[in-house]
Amino acid sequence: MYVGKSVSAGRKPLIVLTMGDPCGVGPEICVKAAANPDVRDSCRLVLAGDKVVLKRAEDVTKMSLVYDTLHSPADVGAWASDAGGREASLLDCSACAEAPEYGRACAAGGAAAYKYLINAIDMAISGTVSAIATAPLNKAALQMAGIRKPGHTEILAEKTGIDDFALMLYSSRMSLAFVTCHVALRDVPGMLTCERIFKVTGLLRDALLRTLGREPRLCMLGLNPHAGEGGVFGGEEQEHIASAVRDAVERGWNVEGPVPPDAAFTPKALRKYDGHVAMYHDQGHIPFKMVSFHDGVNVTLGLPIIRTSVAHGTAFDIAGKGTADESSLTAAILLASRLSGIRS
Repeated sequence: MYVGKSVSAGRKPLIVLTMGDPCGVGPEICVKAAANPDVRDSCRLVLAGDKVVLKRAEDVTKMSLVYDTLHSPADVGAWASDAGGREASLLDCSACAEAPEYGRACAAGGAAAYKYLINAIDMAISGTVSAIATAPLNKAALQMAGIRKPGHTEILAEKTGIDDFALMLYSSRMSLAFVTCHVALRDVPGMLTCERIFKVTGLLRDALLRTLGREPRLCMLGLNPHAGEGGVFGGEEQEHIASAVRDAVERGWNVEGPVPPDAAFTPKALRKYDGHVAMYHDQGHIPFKMVSFHDGVNVTLGLPIIRTSVAHGTAFDIAGKGTADESSLTAAILLASRLSGIRS
């Protein structure tokens, strides 16, 4: 049991950082990001993971972190109150007796990533930590472990009891929210409703209003080529998307659309708009990663807690080599710290 001291006023926000799938690059980018001076200046970190996994990540990155080892979420609260404690700690979740093999999806990796995340969610809901930042997990590994959720976003929504949520990709150059995300492309048209599109637009608008401090300029993408060309290439724009735009404008929001997707991400358009509402996964992920692959951040909108993440996957092909770029995770931690300050 970690025995804490008196609470220190004005402490930096406490961010819990989940290590993601131990078979991927998550643990090694956690080590690199945790050692970043900007991260250390912005917050205190609790790494939710396994000691054996963290030790292996330190070995492959040839870096060594200085941290306190904790064994329960209750210990985290006591550690956070300790004004003389280290700037980082590890919540050893005891999910892995030994680190599973790098570079492949397996049940052990999926179960470990899930356990790290659940511990982090519990701490955020209880107010023990200010925010969650997550390293990548693998959706196939989750399924192998018997966890029937597509990914982080859906698990977070279920555990916090939220129905209206959305994924946002955020960087200093562009921001997008998604009406649908982890679903088959053939299912997308049937999932588009005026109500859903309007709700996602509102979530994006509220998030950017907080970060920008002014009314954001939003672009609503069409679904079909040329935004349907007046119904020639499909009726989703006229039936659902244009209606959502009208509802948003009636609220006084600065929204334009539906805009043809192939014209929405030109340099001129990126200067014009603060955020885009995408209808499906690749419509937004492809342009975003072309522009902001290394420093893009994944944010879950609509939750009662703050959660940010990397904008990439587990990268099994380079896991264990120590070469993974931690820039996206560093940006996610820094954004989590910034959002914690805005919320407080």
